[in-house]
Amino acid sequence: MTSHPDKIGKYEILAELGRGGMGTVYKARDPILDRIVALKTMLADVLAEPGMRERFLREARSAARLQHPNIVTVYEFGEVEGAPFIAMEFLEGDTLPLAVEAKRLPDLGSKLGVVTQLCEGLAFAHRHGVIHRDVKPSNVHIVPSGVVKIVDFGIAWIEGGTTTTRTGEVLGTPAYMAPEQFSGEPIDYRVDIWAVGVILYELLTGRRPFDAKTVGALIYQIVHEPPAPIDPLLCPLPARLAGVVELALAKDPQHRFQDLGAVARALHGLGDGLATAVHPATAPARETDADLALSDAPFGSLETRPASVPATSVPGRPAPRPPTTGRAGFLDEGTFGEERKVQGILLSVDDSLLVAGGTDGSIQLWELATRTKVGTLRNRVHMRTGHGSLTTCLAFSEDGSLLASGHLDGAIYLWEVATGLELDVRLGHDGAVGGIAFPPGGATLISAGADATIKFWELPALRAGDARRTLRRQPDAVTCMTLAGMGALVVTGHVGRTIRVHEIASQRLAATLHGHHAAPNALASSPMGDLVASGARDGGVRIHHVESREQRGFHQEHSRSVAALAFFPGGQRVASVATDSAVVIWDLNAPELPITVTGPAGESFSGVCITRDGRRLICASADGRFRVWLFPGQRPPDRPS
Repeated sequence: MTSHPDKIGKYEILAELGRGGMGTVYKARDPILDRIVALKTMLADVLAEPGMRERFLREARSAARLQHPNIVTVYEFGEVEGAPFIAMEFLEGDTLPLAVEAKRLPDLGSKLGVVTQLCEGLAFAHRHGVIHRDVKPSNVHIVPSGVVKIVDFGIAWIEGGTTTTRTGEVLGTPAYMAPEQFSGEPIDYRVDIWAVGVILYELLTGRRPFDAKTVGALIYQIVHEPPAPIDPLLCPLPARLAGVVELALAKDPQHRFQDLGAVARALHGLGDGLATAVHPATAPARETDADLALSDAPFGSLETRPASVPATSVPGRPAPRPPTTGRAGFLDEGTFGEERKVQGILLSVDDSLLVAGGTDGSIQLWELATRTKVGTLRNRVHMRTGHGSLTTCLAFSEDGSLLASGHLDGAIYLWEVATGLELDVRLGHDGAVGGIAFPPGGATLISAGADATIKFWELPALRAGDARRTLRRQPDAVTCMTLAGMGALVVTGHVGRTIRVHEIASQRLAATLHGHHAAPNALASSPMGDLVASGARDGGVRIHHVESREQRGFHQEHSRSVAALAFFPGGQRVASVATDSAVVIWDLNAPELPITVTGPAGESFSGVCITRDGRRLICASADGRFRVWLFPGQRPPDRPS
């Protein structure tokens, strides 16, 4: 039996998870946060080789800058007695090869679901200047809830960085490497697109597109020969799917898909209506005209355009209908804020404070009347390391005395608003926090997360430092949450495209709402609590009546994933944003005439809220600024000169 150290730094070593040619991975416990982590270390002889410490650090930096549901979360990089380690998210479940072997992907829908999530995670990495370069099945992990996690950024290339290799080492795994990686040509993110194509081919057929007895022969096939043809009798595939495989495995990078978001959208369209055992953690954006052209093209006739060539409309297909523009009467009161990336916003109970959750985990407090920042809250991890995990949700207690924040790494933090002090209590989820809320009465805090659970925390115990709670397991990961029924119901959105309603008092499932074609990404309830608005990752917005379960309305004015929703006083109008410069205002009494209020081109709204008197709409731009509009018929207050 292999022995292992009892501790590495503060981490208590529980077991050895794996050992390879470069290092060892342990299952460990963080005693401060009471959290199970995976602790990756490097072997001493490897560490002694020139440049390998820098490579290890690059892995930590690559993953740490990529906070996405489909990418493993890195918590900390540290050293103990000169030996570096990486503390990261501990993943239950199986790698992709083990999941296939265990028949966890029994149908086409399940396989497409895995590859769609893989595309979404890698597309996010590419947008942030990181190329993985070693995408292969063993670096794809499927957790029990069905969420896919991409791991091992050890040879990732960061835009503007350099490359470190071991002597004689080939960067990557040859069976999944693109032709240009062997030819000495400059490479870019499209090597990851090729690798995804190989994985897709292998999942569909049970074999690789290139197979040889020696590495040299394999490389020759990859560079010079077409992939082995897919036998339509042994493996009948839809023509569109065969075309996706062919396009991903084009020898010339210019002839491949030009981004993995397009691959995700193509697969997502194919997957609609298919049975699936896994669900995407994030759904691709709504199809563009270029994607629709791809989806209708027959096998062998697919075309791509270089990334530098803009997409044009497809002959014979009408362009998507733009929202009605109606800014007349909306008074733009300008912006305030500072350059710090913001994920979402919330108004305090009395509208005096605007709270903004940052992508670095910090929380900013702004006085709305004067539009000045009055404080910044940094949780214990942020204070120790200088950064934290992206803020996914915020909530005030009923009396406004407490503020709670949920984060991508699963942590939940509580602050006293008056003092700005963090409560000394550890609580959270084993996965991203989808939502948090304080029901009326002051007895409970409710949270829900990607670990497919809803947790009901005893609020008086939390104030005393005791994290007591009851747990309600869900069928799949929770993406968003709100309260309804005057605070008597908790409503959750799920990756399986459903919305579930639970009674808080009994924790009993009261209803399941359907209709979305993609996972809900945002929820809001009307002031009376009788209606719930939900925004999905395909841009669709739906309104349901909670008690009757009827859908009262639907629109798809957004072309991107809905980021946030808010009801107006009266509960008949809903504002929504979707990471662009537009706010769509939808009146249930005139559903055919949505109004779009736009900010300057280039703004990207990540959050929206409305003051309780109905006078102002506030949008958070991703760059840290807040834009304010005064509603028609309202006179702006006099401002001191």
